[in-house]
Amino acid sequence: MNTFYAHGKLLISAEYMVMYGSSALALPLRVGQSLKKIRSDRRELFTWTALYEDRPWFRAAIDPLHMKIVESGDPEKALRLKKILEASIELMPSFQKELFTWDVETSLEFSPDWGFGSSSTLTALVAEWAEINPLDLHFKIAPGSGYDVACAIADGPIMYKIRDGSPQYRHIPFHPPFSDQIYFAWLGSKQHTDEHLKQVIEKINPGYEDLHRFSRLTEQMIAATDLRTFGNLMEEHEDALSGILGMEKIAATRFRSLPGHVKSLGAWGGDFVMIASEANAEDLFTYLHDMGIQVIFRYDDLVYDKNASNGHAQTA
Repeated sequence: MNTFYAHGKLLISAEYMVMYGSSALALPLRVGQSLKKIRSDRRELFTWTALYEDRPWFRAAIDPLHMKIVESGDPEKALRLKKILEASIELMPSFQKELFTWDVETSLEFSPDWGFGSSSTLTALVAEWAEINPLDLHFKIAPGSGYDVACAIADGPIMYKIRDGSPQYRHIPFHPPFSDQIYFAWLGSKQHTDEHLKQVIEKINPGYEDLHRFSRLTEQMIAATDLRTFGNLMEEHEDALSGILGMEKIAATRFRSLPGHVKSLGAWGGDFVMIASEANAEDLFTYLHDMGIQVIFRYDDLVYDKNASNGHAQTA
């Protein structure tokens, strides 16, 4: 196979707490990243070109024998790529031969600024190419829970948790009847997840009751059958996590007059929020646009579920 595909992700519940063992609700997205192998005649040089909207946003060239970066447009990204490739070779030594035969071109279907998983999809793509377990690769190179890598290969919503140090996840039927009243909005900044996680983990120490509470909230959100119940669970989740993190809720800092409920997604302070609102969609979009928020997705346009009806991701 010369082409591979991985889905983007959103973490709906138990952010941070999933690192300690809470069950989390995570959603794969209809947008993701693809990888194409291109036959190369230059055995001494492996080149990697990453495209977004058909334009390169990252390039690197690596000496495949010594695994040395020869050139790159972004040294930090090149080092991360090298780390992924080297870890893949450790898990599957024969994979190194591939780098003498092929060049790679990837295509990202979402802005790398959105936090939809440019790194996790990359991990999943290289793992599929190397024929190794993507979560094994993740835990060799990154500190996160791995839910995002699980989403990259998932066919629909998953419940994810870490138990006895090992990741566990299962596909779940999650297509709320009020999905047409759920939206995802980009706040305009990207959180650097790995660095942020290290800072947060150093200062919090959730106990068993905390972890059980977030697992319960995850299960109740999955089971919710009406928007009001789901919205109240979003607020309870925000209140509980705000207390643990010692950080203000996004509702108190940016969305005080929002006609509905709002919840941070992923690392607090960046990326996306989830909004549940009974308001007319046009009125809600106007409210958000007036706040300077331009990238807004409807739930059904963004979330991937093989067993649900098809749709296409759009911005409003």
